[in-house]
Amino acid sequence: MKRWIRRLTFGLGILVVLTVGALAAVIAFDSPSAPPVLAAGNTIPGIAQWNFAESPKVQSVKARDGAPLNYRLYPGRADRAVVLMHGSTGSGTEMLKLAQALQAAGATVYAISLRGHGGSGTRNGDVSYRGQLDDDLADLVKGVGIDKQGVHRTLAGFSSGGGFVLRIAGGPHAGLFDDYLAISPFIAPDSLTNKPNSGGWAGVALPRVVALSLLDRIGLPWFQGLPAIHFATQAKADDRRTPVYSFRLMASLQLGLDWRAVLARIKAPTRIVVGADDELFNAAQFQPMMQAINPRIGVTVVPGHGHLDMIADPSAVSAVATAWRQLTEG
Repeated sequence: MKRWIRRLTFGLGILVVLTVGALAAVIAFDSPSAPPVLAAGNTIPGIAQWNFAESPKVQSVKARDGAPLNYRLYPGRADRAVVLMHGSTGSGTEMLKLAQALQAAGATVYAISLRGHGGSGTRNGDVSYRGQLDDDLADLVKGVGIDKQGVHRTLAGFSSGGGFVLRIAGGPHAGLFDDYLAISPFIAPDSLTNKPNSGGWAGVALPRVVALSLLDRIGLPWFQGLPAIHFATQAKADDRRTPVYSFRLMASLQLGLDWRAVLARIKAPTRIVVGADDELFNAAQFQPMMQAINPRIGVTVVPGHGHLDMIADPSAVSAVATAWRQLTEG
Protein backbone atom coordinates (compact mmCIF):
# COMPACT_ATOMS: atom_id res chain seq x y z
CA MET A 1 0.00 0.00 0.00
CA LYS A 2 2.80 2.41 0.96
CA ARG A 3 4.51 1.64 -2.33
CA TRP A 4 1.38 2.64 -4.28
CA ILE A 5 1.04 5.86 -2.26
CA ARG A 6 4.69 6.70 -3.00
CA ARG A 7 4.16 6.01 -6.70
CA LEU A 8 0.98 8.11 -6.76
CA THR A 9 2.70 10.97 -4.95
CA PHE A 10 5.67 10.76 -7.32
CA GLY A 11 3.33 10.71 -10.33
CA LEU A 12 1.41 13.72 -9.08
CA GLY A 13 4.68 15.54 -8.46
CA ILE A 14 5.82 14.85 -12.01
CA LEU A 15 2.44 16.04 -13.34
CA VAL A 16 2.72 19.30 -11.37
CA VAL A 17 6.27 19.87 -12.61
CA LEU A 18 5.22 19.24 -16.21
CA THR A 19 2.18 21.52 -15.88
CA VAL A 20 4.20 24.34 -14.34
CA GLY A 21 6.88 23.85 -16.98
CA ALA A 22 4.34 24.03 -19.79
CA LEU A 23 2.77 27.17 -18.34
CA ALA A 24 6.21 28.74 -17.89
CA ALA A 25 7.14 27.96 -21.49
CA VAL A 26 3.91 29.45 -22.83
CA ILE A 27 4.28 32.58 -20.71
CA ALA A 28 7.93 33.04 -21.63
CA PHE A 29 7.83 32.38 -25.34
CA ASP A 30 4.36 33.32 -26.57
CA SER A 31 3.97 37.00 -27.47
CA PRO A 32 1.44 39.05 -29.43
CA SER A 33 2.24 39.69 -33.07
CA ALA A 34 1.17 42.83 -34.89
CA PRO A 35 -1.80 42.20 -37.22
CA PRO A 36 -1.89 43.91 -40.62
CA VAL A 37 -2.66 47.60 -40.22
CA LEU A 38 -6.42 48.18 -40.06
CA ALA A 39 -7.49 51.63 -41.24
CA ALA A 40 -10.89 51.28 -39.56
CA GLY A 41 -9.16 51.28 -36.17
CA ASN A 42 -5.93 53.08 -36.91
CA THR A 43 -6.78 56.31 -38.71
CA ILE A 44 -9.46 58.76 -37.57
CA PRO A 45 -11.33 60.09 -40.64
CA GLY A 46 -10.47 63.72 -41.32
CA ILE A 47 -8.00 64.08 -38.44
CA ALA A 48 -5.41 65.70 -40.73
CA GLN A 49 -7.75 68.69 -41.05
CA TRP A 50 -8.40 69.07 -37.33
CA ASN A 51 -7.21 72.27 -35.71
CA PHE A 52 -5.41 71.03 -32.61
CA ALA A 53 -4.84 74.62 -31.54
CA GLU A 54 -8.45 74.32 -30.30
CA SER A 55 -7.41 71.53 -27.96
CA PRO A 56 -7.02 72.64 -24.32
CA LYS A 57 -3.62 72.23 -22.70
CA VAL A 58 -2.87 69.04 -20.78
CA GLN A 59 -3.51 69.19 -17.06
CA SER A 60 -2.93 66.50 -14.48
CA VAL A 61 -3.84 65.22 -11.03
CA LYS A 62 -1.90 62.70 -8.96
CA ALA A 63 -3.11 59.18 -8.42
CA ARG A 64 -2.73 57.54 -5.02
CA ASP A 65 0.69 56.18 -6.07
CA GLY A 66 1.85 59.66 -7.08
CA ALA A 67 1.68 58.97 -10.83
CA PRO A 68 0.18 61.64 -13.12
CA LEU A 69 -3.30 61.24 -14.57
CA ASN A 70 -3.56 63.56 -17.55
CA TYR A 71 -6.67 65.22 -18.93
CA ARG A 72 -7.86 68.10 -21.12
CA LEU A 73 -10.63 70.33 -19.75
CA TYR A 74 -13.48 71.63 -21.94
CA PRO A 75 -15.44 73.99 -19.64
CA GLY A 76 -19.24 74.02 -19.66
CA ARG A 77 -21.91 73.95 -16.98
CA ALA A 78 -20.38 73.55 -13.53
CA ASP A 79 -23.12 71.12 -12.49
CA ARG A 80 -22.78 68.85 -15.55
CA ALA A 81 -19.50 66.90 -15.68
CA VAL A 82 -18.53 64.27 -18.25
CA VAL A 83 -15.40 62.17 -17.81
CA LEU A 84 -14.60 61.06 -21.36
CA MET A 85 -12.33 58.10 -22.16
CA HIS A 86 -10.59 57.22 -25.41
CA GLY A 87 -10.36 53.86 -27.16
CA SER A 88 -7.52 51.35 -27.48
CA THR A 89 -4.10 52.73 -28.48
CA GLY A 90 -5.33 56.34 -28.16
CA SER A 91 -5.25 59.21 -25.68
CA GLY A 92 -7.39 62.14 -24.64
CA THR A 93 -6.06 64.13 -27.59
CA GLU A 94 -8.14 62.24 -30.17
CA MET A 95 -11.38 62.96 -28.32
CA LEU A 96 -11.31 66.61 -29.48
CA LYS A 97 -14.41 66.58 -31.73
CA LEU A 98 -16.54 64.50 -29.39
CA ALA A 99 -15.50 66.59 -26.38
CA GLN A 100 -16.41 69.77 -28.27
CA ALA A 101 -19.83 68.33 -29.17
CA LEU A 102 -20.53 67.47 -25.54
CA GLN A 103 -19.25 70.88 -24.45
CA ALA A 104 -21.60 72.57 -26.95
CA ALA A 105 -24.45 70.54 -25.41
CA GLY A 106 -23.61 72.05 -22.01
CA ALA A 107 -21.18 69.59 -20.42
CA THR A 108 -17.92 70.32 -18.68
CA VAL A 109 -15.77 67.61 -20.24
CA TYR A 110 -12.65 66.00 -18.80
CA ALA A 111 -11.06 64.15 -21.74
CA ILE A 112 -8.68 61.88 -19.88
CA SER A 113 -5.76 59.70 -20.88
CA LEU A 114 -6.00 56.38 -19.09
CA ARG A 115 -2.93 55.12 -17.24
CA GLY A 116 -0.52 53.64 -19.74
CA HIS A 117 -1.66 56.13 -22.41
CA GLY A 118 -0.96 59.76 -23.22
CA GLY A 119 1.66 60.24 -20.51
CA SER A 120 -0.59 59.03 -17.68
CA GLY A 121 0.95 56.59 -15.24
CA THR A 122 4.58 55.52 -15.37
CA ARG A 123 4.85 53.11 -18.33
CA ASN A 124 3.35 53.12 -21.80
CA GLY A 125 0.99 50.18 -22.23
CA ASP A 126 1.04 49.00 -18.62
CA VAL A 127 -0.45 49.45 -15.16
CA SER A 128 0.95 48.25 -11.82
CA TYR A 129 -1.86 45.83 -10.96
CA ARG A 130 -5.21 44.59 -12.27
CA GLY A 131 -7.96 47.01 -11.36
CA GLN A 132 -5.69 50.04 -11.07
CA LEU A 133 -7.74 51.92 -13.68
CA ASP A 134 -10.76 51.68 -11.36
CA ASP A 135 -8.74 53.24 -8.55
CA ASP A 136 -7.39 55.90 -10.90
CA LEU A 137 -10.92 56.89 -11.84
CA ALA A 138 -11.86 57.42 -8.20
CA ASP A 139 -8.69 59.48 -7.70
CA LEU A 140 -9.43 61.60 -10.76
CA VAL A 141 -13.03 62.37 -9.72
CA LYS A 142 -11.76 63.58 -6.36
CA GLY A 143 -8.68 65.30 -7.82
CA VAL A 144 -10.60 67.50 -10.28
CA GLY A 145 -13.24 68.31 -7.65
CA ILE A 146 -16.35 66.83 -9.26
CA ASP A 147 -17.11 64.64 -6.25
CA LYS A 148 -19.03 67.52 -4.68
CA GLN A 149 -22.76 67.45 -4.08
CA GLY A 150 -24.80 69.09 -6.83
CA VAL A 151 -22.57 67.93 -9.70
CA HIS A 152 -24.22 65.49 -12.11
CA ARG A 153 -21.48 63.10 -13.26
CA THR A 154 -21.50 61.04 -16.47
CA LEU A 155 -18.83 58.51 -17.40
CA ALA A 156 -18.48 58.22 -21.18
CA GLY A 157 -16.05 56.18 -23.21
CA PHE A 158 -15.34 54.98 -26.73
CA SER A 159 -14.53 51.44 -27.94
CA SER A 160 -12.38 49.76 -25.24
CA GLY A 161 -13.08 52.88 -23.17
CA GLY A 162 -16.78 52.15 -23.72
CA GLY A 163 -16.28 48.64 -22.39
CA PHE A 164 -14.56 50.14 -19.35
CA VAL A 165 -17.59 52.41 -18.84
CA LEU A 166 -19.81 49.31 -18.59
CA ARG A 167 -17.28 47.63 -16.28
CA ILE A 168 -17.50 50.56 -13.87
CA ALA A 169 -21.30 50.78 -14.17
CA GLY A 170 -21.64 47.13 -13.13
CA GLY A 171 -18.87 47.11 -10.54
CA PRO A 172 -18.06 48.30 -7.01
CA HIS A 173 -17.31 51.87 -8.19
CA ALA A 174 -20.74 52.32 -9.81
CA GLY A 175 -21.68 55.03 -7.33
CA LEU A 176 -18.99 57.37 -8.65
CA PHE A 177 -21.27 58.46 -11.50
CA ASP A 178 -24.95 59.23 -11.99
CA ASP A 179 -25.17 57.74 -15.48
CA TYR A 180 -23.09 56.01 -18.14
CA LEU A 181 -22.59 56.43 -21.88
CA ALA A 182 -20.78 53.69 -23.82
CA ILE A 183 -19.88 54.57 -27.43
CA SER A 184 -19.22 51.60 -29.74
CA PRO A 185 -18.10 49.55 -26.72
CA PHE A 186 -16.02 46.37 -26.73
CA ILE A 187 -18.00 43.88 -24.64
CA ALA A 188 -16.09 40.58 -24.72
CA PRO A 189 -14.39 38.24 -27.21
CA ASP A 190 -17.30 35.79 -26.94
CA SER A 191 -20.03 38.42 -27.17
CA LEU A 192 -22.35 38.35 -30.18
CA THR A 193 -21.46 42.00 -30.68
CA ASN A 194 -17.80 41.19 -31.37
CA LYS A 195 -16.45 40.34 -34.81
CA PRO A 196 -13.49 37.88 -34.87
CA ASN A 197 -10.42 39.57 -33.34
CA SER A 198 -12.51 42.75 -33.20
CA GLY A 199 -12.64 42.93 -36.98
CA GLY A 200 -8.88 42.37 -37.30
CA TRP A 201 -7.95 45.15 -34.86
CA ALA A 202 -6.50 42.96 -32.11
CA GLY A 203 -3.66 40.44 -32.20
CA VAL A 204 -3.90 38.52 -28.91
CA ALA A 205 -1.23 36.20 -27.51
CA LEU A 206 -3.97 33.75 -26.54
CA PRO A 207 -1.82 30.96 -25.01
CA ARG A 208 -0.02 33.52 -22.81
CA VAL A 209 -3.34 35.13 -21.81
CA VAL A 210 -4.82 31.74 -20.89
CA ALA A 211 -1.74 30.78 -18.86
CA LEU A 212 -1.64 34.09 -16.98
CA SER A 213 -5.38 33.88 -16.35
CA LEU A 214 -4.98 30.41 -14.84
CA LEU A 215 -2.25 31.68 -12.53
CA ASP A 216 -4.38 34.67 -11.57
CA ARG A 217 -7.36 32.46 -10.72
CA ILE A 218 -5.26 30.59 -8.13
CA GLY A 219 -4.00 33.83 -6.61
CA LEU A 220 -0.67 34.11 -8.40
CA PRO A 221 -0.54 37.45 -10.28
CA TRP A 222 2.85 36.67 -11.78
CA PHE A 223 4.29 38.03 -15.03
CA GLN A 224 1.21 40.16 -15.71
CA GLY A 225 3.32 43.01 -17.04
CA LEU A 226 4.19 40.94 -20.12
CA PRO A 227 2.69 42.02 -23.48
CA ALA A 228 -0.63 40.33 -24.24
CA ILE A 229 -2.16 42.20 -27.17
CA HIS A 230 -0.81 44.11 -30.17
CA PHE A 231 -3.20 46.28 -32.11
CA ALA A 232 -3.32 46.64 -35.89
CA THR A 233 -1.40 49.89 -36.11
CA GLN A 234 2.04 50.92 -37.28
CA ALA A 235 2.19 53.59 -34.57
CA LYS A 236 5.08 53.57 -32.12
CA ALA A 237 4.66 53.92 -28.38
CA ASP A 238 4.64 57.61 -27.40
CA ASP A 239 2.46 60.22 -25.68
CA ARG A 240 -0.15 59.90 -28.44
CA ARG A 241 -0.29 56.16 -29.12
CA THR A 242 -0.06 52.87 -27.22
CA PRO A 243 0.14 49.96 -29.68
CA VAL A 244 0.82 47.14 -27.17
CA TYR A 245 -0.94 46.33 -23.89
CA SER A 246 0.30 44.22 -21.00
CA PHE A 247 -1.95 41.48 -19.67
CA ARG A 248 -2.87 43.52 -16.61
CA LEU A 249 -3.74 46.64 -18.62
CA MET A 250 -5.88 44.60 -21.01
CA ALA A 251 -7.63 42.88 -18.10
CA SER A 252 -8.14 46.19 -16.26
CA LEU A 253 -10.12 47.57 -19.19
CA GLN A 254 -12.37 44.59 -19.80
CA LEU A 255 -15.59 43.37 -18.21
CA GLY A 256 -14.06 39.91 -17.67
CA LEU A 257 -15.23 36.35 -18.14
CA ASP A 258 -18.42 37.06 -16.17
CA TRP A 259 -19.33 39.99 -18.43
CA ARG A 260 -22.99 38.98 -18.59
CA ALA A 261 -23.26 39.23 -14.80
CA VAL A 262 -21.51 42.62 -14.86
CA LEU A 263 -23.99 43.95 -17.41
CA ALA A 264 -26.93 42.49 -15.49
CA ARG A 265 -25.83 44.36 -12.33
CA ILE A 266 -26.03 47.80 -13.97
CA LYS A 267 -28.76 49.86 -12.32
CA ALA A 268 -27.85 53.48 -13.17
CA PRO A 269 -29.20 55.01 -16.41
CA THR A 270 -26.94 53.66 -19.15
CA ARG A 271 -26.96 54.03 -22.91
CA ILE A 272 -24.93 52.48 -25.73
CA VAL A 273 -24.46 54.42 -28.98
CA VAL A 274 -22.94 52.61 -31.96
CA GLY A 275 -22.60 53.24 -35.69
CA ALA A 276 -24.64 50.93 -37.91
CA ASP A 277 -21.62 50.30 -40.18
CA ASP A 278 -19.13 49.58 -37.39
CA GLU A 279 -16.22 47.57 -38.82
CA LEU A 280 -15.13 46.04 -35.49
CA PHE A 281 -18.46 45.17 -33.89
CA ASN A 282 -21.84 43.78 -34.95
CA ALA A 283 -23.99 46.85 -34.38
CA ALA A 284 -27.28 44.99 -34.93
CA GLN A 285 -26.53 42.63 -32.03
CA PHE A 286 -26.33 45.25 -29.27
CA GLN A 287 -30.08 45.85 -28.88
CA PRO A 288 -31.24 42.20 -28.70
CA MET A 289 -28.34 41.20 -26.47
CA MET A 290 -28.93 44.03 -23.99
CA GLN A 291 -32.66 43.34 -24.05
CA ALA A 292 -31.93 39.77 -22.99
CA ILE A 293 -29.33 40.62 -20.32
CA ASN A 294 -30.42 43.99 -18.93
CA PRO A 295 -33.30 45.89 -20.58
CA ARG A 296 -32.39 48.99 -18.54
CA ILE A 297 -29.45 49.55 -20.90
CA GLY A 298 -30.69 51.55 -23.88
CA VAL A 299 -29.16 51.24 -27.35
CA THR A 300 -28.99 53.83 -30.14
CA VAL A 301 -27.75 52.75 -33.57
CA VAL A 302 -26.60 55.66 -35.73
CA PRO A 303 -27.18 54.95 -39.46
CA GLY A 304 -24.39 55.31 -41.99
CA HIS A 305 -21.42 55.51 -39.63
CA GLY A 306 -18.41 53.29 -38.95
CA HIS A 307 -16.34 52.77 -35.82
CA LEU A 308 -14.10 55.84 -35.76
CA ASP A 309 -16.81 58.07 -37.21
CA MET A 310 -18.36 58.06 -33.74
CA ILE A 311 -15.60 60.32 -32.40
CA ALA A 312 -14.98 62.32 -35.57
CA ASP A 313 -17.95 62.80 -37.88
CA PRO A 314 -20.12 65.87 -37.07
CA SER A 315 -23.45 64.04 -37.31
CA ALA A 316 -22.16 61.07 -35.31
CA VAL A 317 -20.76 63.14 -32.44
CA SER A 318 -24.00 65.14 -32.48
CA ALA A 319 -25.91 61.87 -31.98
CA VAL A 320 -23.68 61.03 -29.02
CA ALA A 321 -24.28 64.49 -27.51
CA THR A 322 -28.02 63.99 -27.94
CA ALA A 323 -27.82 60.65 -26.14
CA TRP A 324 -25.96 62.36 -23.29
CA ARG A 325 -28.64 65.03 -22.98
CA GLN A 326 -31.34 62.37 -22.88
CA LEU A 327 -29.49 60.57 -20.09
CA THR A 328 -29.08 63.66 -17.94
CA GLU A 329 -32.62 64.92 -18.54
CA GLY A 330 -34.28 61.55 -18.07
